[in-house]
Amino acid sequence: MLKYRNFLVLLSIISSLTFGSSQQVTVSPEINIRSDFAFFLLGELDENILLFRDLGSEKKLHIYNQDLVLNSERQVNLLDKRALVYDLINMDTAFSVFYGYRDEKEIVVQMDIFSPTAELLDSIEISRYERSFKGLQYETTISEDESKIALFNILSNDKMRITIYDLDQKRILINNDYIIANTNLNDELLQLEVSNRGDFFVMTEKNNYKGDKQNHIVSILRFVANSERTEEISIPLRDIVTTNTYFKIDNKNNRLGLSALYDEKSKSESTGYVWINGSIENWGNEDIYLIPFEEIYYYELYGDKKKKKLEDFKLTDILYKADGTPILIMEVQSNISRQNGAVSASTLNPRAFRGGTSNFTGWSDHYREDILVISLDKNIQEEWHQVFYKKQFSQNDQGLYSSFFTFTTPSRVRLLFNDEIKTNSTVSEYIFDGAGNYKRTSVLNTEYQNLRLRFTDALQLSNHSLLVPSQKSFVLNLVKIDYSR
Repeated sequence: MLKYRNFLVLLSIISSLTFGSSQQVTVSPEINIRSDFAFFLLGELDENILLFRDLGSEKKLHIYNQDLVLNSERQVNLLDKRALVYDLINMDTAFSVFYGYRDEKEIVVQMDIFSPTAELLDSIEISRYERSFKGLQYETTISEDESKIALFNILSNDKMRITIYDLDQKRILINNDYIIANTNLNDELLQLEVSNRGDFFVMTEKNNYKGDKQNHIVSILRFVANSERTEEISIPLRDIVTTNTYFKIDNKNNRLGLSALYDEKSKSESTGYVWINGSIENWGNEDIYLIPFEEIYYYELYGDKKKKKLEDFKLTDILYKADGTPILIMEVQSNISRQNGAVSASTLNPRAFRGGTSNFTGWSDHYREDILVISLDKNIQEEWHQVFYKKQFSQNDQGLYSSFFTFTTPSRVRLLFNDEIKTNSTVSEYIFDGAGNYKRTSVLNTEYQNLRLRFTDALQLSNHSLLVPSQKSFVLNLVKIDYSR
């Protein structure tokens, strides 16, 4: 069975493609989640669709059929009722729950494996530590094929606790506390990822501001699975400032690609983008490409060729084609805070949707607008680009209902999004193939259905279906979109 968490796109480069547009939309009955601490979409298991709910001292599993009719509701019994759930993984024939709890003297990190009907199949203690204030506060990242999970905990400015677990082999690959020298993790940490092989990557950045841009550098520290070896990749980005530097592991070719938007002065404006790509095992002095935006971008986005910078664009994803060359996806993202400042987000697993509560400390405006997609060839030349127009605005919701979901198959990509951020709206999608051919279609209308769809939290179930949570206040629905019917 294919895995679809951050599924790597293997696009076929073809000159034309016929796009089908029919789909079936199914909506589950409402669930009141006022008392929920979190919920997790587990997806398809044993021909059913599973939803896990964390109500604090009580954990529940909702089992739906393919038409989202609730078949049953089961209790999930962990070793400690006060357990803090970190993440869940669908293992095709069962699901695993990673969690932590405090016993009398220590903190225990545990994995329990359950059947599709919530029967306990196995219970594995992963690690045990002395009790501390930060001991339970693990975050997670999961490999693309969902065979590895990394649990990490920032203990201080330069110290991190890292555990890598192999679900296929049921063994620990890395489990240690590490000092990351000459780094302030609280200020300089950008991204953490685990590969299908079990290597763990920590990316940090220094001096990314106009006054010290001559010393601007990005570092990626690799913790090698099944060893105590670490390797550092240093990427000098002198004389530019960058916006949201981002890397993506190419697991098929065991390579790593990194990109960012850049300018000589501003982080909110950009005049081009960075691209660098190299072998994970044999990273050398790889070429760093600084690629200016073409004039046509400014005309297509703003109707003005005299404009010289893109405003508020962020790099959101890197997709790899069959030959390993990238497709870069960028989006206009702007957040404006008023009164007491910002919205505070959970530092725990962002895939655990925190029960509908919002931790607002002031008023905030959220803009998610046009999308720019650029495809590069092996010579790092643009093959094609497309601008996909959209305009989303919301207030005081952390932007939860904005942006888009990337649905990938071997032959095409769909970008699904709410046309407007309100209860009665329409959902649209842009569909494009590896040659840049595209069309925009309407997917569904939420009018009179009382739905507010969170597309950035959707889960791809297969090559033809996805599951989207709809959350309005304390009411949750699951929405299934199936393109095969």
